[in-house]
Amino acid sequence: MTVKNKMFQPRAILHEVIDGSFRSMGTTFEAWCRENDVHSSTARNATYGQSSGVRGEELRERIIDAAGRDTVKAAYTKRMVMEASRLKSSCPAMESGAAA
Repeated sequence: MTVKNKMFQPRAILHEVIDGSFRSMGTTFEAWCRENDVHSSTARNATYGQSSGVRGEELRERIIDAAGRDTVKAAYTKRMVMEASRLKSSCPAMESGAAA
């Protein structure tokens, strides 16, 4: 398996989006782990980026595919835009374009 891209930054937001994607399909992240014989903490480490080697990246890509790559991409993009907006509104210097 090859790693498809680096669009997703493994952290809490990615994990939450993946979890939500599984739930929207009527299942859970933990159920996917059980069905695929992957320990849930290993999978969580991959989605949070704590397992960032080739095997961790490959597992993360498998999980994203299983959760629905298009769904994950749409939700992840929306969350990142929301976070950027929240950050921008809490930092007036960013609104004016001034460097911090």
